[in-house]
Order: sequence, then structure tokens, then C-alpha cells
Amino acid sequence: MFFFIGGNSQKLVGKESRKINKNGFLVNAEIKVFNNYSTLFFIPLIPLGKKYSFYIPHSDEYYENDYFSKMPAEYLEICKEVGRKY
Repeated sequence: MFFFIGGNSQKLVGKESRKINKNGFLVNAEIKVFNNYSTLFFIPLIPLGKKYSFYIPHSDEYYENDYFSKMPAEYLEICKEVGRKY
């Protein structure tokens, strides 16, 4: 009988605040970059890519780049620019 604990985990690798143009106003946006891993016995083994979250406190908008949720293209491009640093 085999017993193992496996799954996916994510680790925050970077966080940055940027000014973006939203409806003619410059507002702050908080961008977080995560690395996704496949884990076995709570040890990250296989990197699965990056995940981004984008939050605009001014309008209380929150977006994630995930399997089930999509982010607008202009925000995704900003996130990828930030993700290149990490």
C-alpha cells in the first residue's frame, strides 16, 4: 500500500505597486507575482509557472491569472513586465 501527500502550492516571489491610467486618472495598482509548484510531502518539486494578482484599491477591482479566472490583456501585460524581475 502506497501513501503519499501531493498537491500544488504557490510561493509569493514579488510584490510591486505601479501607477496606471484608469478612466483618465492615475491610480495605484498592487501587483503580486507567485510561483506555482507541484509538491510531494510538502516539498516543492516541479515548477508549474507564474501566477499574477492585480488589485486596484481605488475602484476595488481584483483580478487573477489562474486556470478558472482571466485577467484583461492590458493588466496581464503589466503583470508580465513585473514578473520578469522575479
